[in-house]
Amino acid sequence: MIYADKIAVDGNMMKCDAFWIEKREKLKLTAFLKNEEQQKELKSIDDSFTIECQADISPVNQPTNENEFDYRKYCQSQNIFLSAFIKDWGSVQRIENFQCFEPILFLHDFRKKCALSFQKLPEPLDWYAMILLLGMRTDDLSDVYSSIKKLGLLYIFCLSGMHVFYLSNFLCRFVQKFGIDYETGQLLNLIVLPCFIFVGGGSPSLIRAVMMNVLVIGCNRLLNIKLTSLTAWSFVLLINLMSCPRLLLSFGTQLSYLLTLAIILQQDENQIAASLKINLLSLPIILYQTYQWNLFTCLFSLMILPLFECMILPATVLGVIIPGHFLSRPCALILRASSNFLQFLSRLPGNIVFGKPSLTFVLMALFLAVMTETQKNGLKLWIVMFTCYCAMFLAIHFPLSSEIVYFDIGQGDCTLIRSQFNREVIMIDTGGKVSFNTQEWQKRKGRTNGETIVANYLLSKGIKKIDRLYLTHQDADHVANFPSISQTIEIKQVIVPKGMENLESFKKRLEESTIGLENVIGVTTQDDGVDNDLRLLHPFESGQGTNDDSLVLWYDFNGIKCIFTGDLPQVGEKEVITKYPEINADILKTGHHGSKTSTSPEFVRKMKPRLAIISCGRNNRYGHPNQETLETLNNNGVPYLSTANCGMIKLRKSFGEMPYLCVYGDGTASQLNLPLR
Repeated sequence: MIYADKIAVDGNMMKCDAFWIEKREKLKLTAFLKNEEQQKELKSIDDSFTIECQADISPVNQPTNENEFDYRKYCQSQNIFLSAFIKDWGSVQRIENFQCFEPILFLHDFRKKCALSFQKLPEPLDWYAMILLLGMRTDDLSDVYSSIKKLGLLYIFCLSGMHVFYLSNFLCRFVQKFGIDYETGQLLNLIVLPCFIFVGGGSPSLIRAVMMNVLVIGCNRLLNIKLTSLTAWSFVLLINLMSCPRLLLSFGTQLSYLLTLAIILQQDENQIAASLKINLLSLPIILYQTYQWNLFTCLFSLMILPLFECMILPATVLGVIIPGHFLSRPCALILRASSNFLQFLSRLPGNIVFGKPSLTFVLMALFLAVMTETQKNGLKLWIVMFTCYCAMFLAIHFPLSSEIVYFDIGQGDCTLIRSQFNREVIMIDTGGKVSFNTQEWQKRKGRTNGETIVANYLLSKGIKKIDRLYLTHQDADHVANFPSISQTIEIKQVIVPKGMENLESFKKRLEESTIGLENVIGVTTQDDGVDNDLRLLHPFESGQGTNDDSLVLWYDFNGIKCIFTGDLPQVGEKEVITKYPEINADILKTGHHGSKTSTSPEFVRKMKPRLAIISCGRNNRYGHPNQETLETLNNNGVPYLSTANCGMIKLRKSFGEMPYLCVYGDGTASQLNLPLR
């Protein structure tokens, strides 16, 4: 069974939350759409339905890169443990005979009908109506959403206690117009607020807020029991943990309960002091989950909250409830001005890339933040806390270790080289999605894995700039992600095989990025600068950025020699070993994702690697790595690791230790004992 409002369509892919009727279990459902007609039908459907289909059922995927968003834990926090991929669409029919579902179905269908109606509103009123009234986020104004997130103000725009308070208060005031007293209006909230859970999307913060309000009103009005906010908070947390023990695995839920507790404890404080203390209490969790913090979040909160209460929310509500363009156009103009103001604030300096602190630090920082509340003379605690934050910041930004990271980026290539103390950050390729004859309706607007994996990892390590980005050649699976990465991470210099910088396809990608053409350098071996650790071995002459022109890079990592060959074919490999007979490598990054067109027996024998690393996607359409390549490695006694099987592969050298390998295939770091020298 699929609720109409839970369907998300992005290009040729549908994702939704579904209910497996036979097993009475929720699951995440994914399917590729057959044609544009099916896409339009799913986008416009406003009735929940059942589907009988053939699907592959499996556990929800776990992260395979360090610090990648843990989608499995997120689903578990919603009591979802399985995912299904539709192989064959079967019969689809509207739900009619499930009487027990009718009230809930009505609310879900009502929510979808509202969403379809809101989509007809002028921009950006449509986006604000979706997010503030229905709890739905679309990709239409992703830049505004990013600005709100960067300012640390997401909690204002997510349906939660503040919105429930407004709704409850509005209902009580509204019924008074018809001669119904305020107390009776509060009792009506016992019916209206639970319905709002479904209409508002059922986020953990919304459920918490509604349950607390219903509990307080019910006890006060029906049972004549005076219930404090703290007692209600405790009861709601206990009830939700009993129904979903993994509830607090979600970042949003953690922040919702923590901020609510902080607000309850700060009720007697003035607004500025309370805001400072609430931000202090939430800071460790925010840094642990997002790795960034805006110095002026507290100030922005005090500025934006009145703007939200007096302009944004009223303009959204009025623009929706009054039909026609009489008010929708003026309301849209007000919201557009508000959006521009939010984007202006987000561009101001003040955003700090802190990096991901250790869990020990988070617990200690939370403990110290609580202690400052209980101690009358907390100056020493403030000094200790400030010292801890500074020490953690320095430890992240000036690490004693160096590393080479082979990202699990799917069917693509992306490698990071980071030196000790972050003196230099080098990236080789960025990965990207290859599209074959993709029609306009099939294109997806979602975030790239360059953002969700690569940029996310860099931020978690406190890295906000890449000194040199080497793009080995023009193929999308090597370069398509660099525009999206550049939106988050500053890229100082891009190095490509000479001739590629003049290609129109490359210039188009460059326009989509934040990198200027003046920061792009085309090179051959004749242009190779003096770098004792990193050498350019190919191309020998200018070309068109094809596989034959791939950059070949040789790097000395603390005495371990590594070679990266892009998609260079076997003919090019032979040219390299002919020109550089003295070159060998301890770690070979196999060319072309393990294709038989690269990694020739002669090249492997000459390199004499102790380990080969293959970057390829799981169940890819090309059959990579090719069996012929694997036989070449086996025949030469070369062990190999694949990102498809091992996830992220990391070569790390800590201070005073020997280099070692880590893999992340099972969601956690596992150290491998392989001879690398």
